[in-house]
Amino acid sequence: MVLQDRIRRIAIYGALAAGLYTVENLLPTPLPWLRIGVANVAVVLALTELGLTAAALVFLAKLILGSIITGRFLTPFFFFGAVGGVFALGAMLLVWVFGRKVVSVVGISVAGGVFHNIGQLLVARFALIQSPALWRLLPVFIIIGVGTGTGIGIVARLIQLRIKEYA
Repeated sequence: MVLQDRIRRIAIYGALAAGLYTVENLLPTPLPWLRIGVANVAVVLALTELGLTAAALVFLAKLILGSIITGRFLTPFFFFGAVGGVFALGAMLLVWVFGRKVVSVVGISVAGGVFHNIGQLLVARFALIQSPALWRLLPVFIIIGVGTGTGIGIVARLIQLRIKEYA
């Protein structure tokens, strides 16, 4: 892929991620911290199509631009998202590097969803709630991560298939 095409795709995925992050944060949720994380579709696409550097840039665009637009920049929500995103990106990278021949985009996304929630739980444990009883929520967070990761992975795969049709 030519460098300009690569930069163009990173910019498109970054704008998509920031836009989806912003829209999702404007919608009401049943709990203040519970979101699907639809913006991660762009991060998954960037990782599987362009590699780690592109995925990291898309993640940063989502985190920084989305947080500035929604007024959450450098708030506790920002730090929860930052740590969760780093955990998710690291897990997805490991699965992508070592398992991409046997693990689908959905599996990569599930790893990201689960580790995103684990990262957020770690922030809650060390920054907000000093009780080890918080770890009792871990199974719930893992189940939620599997569910959201599966949904995001399916959407990412459908987008990949549509892109291949027009390529």
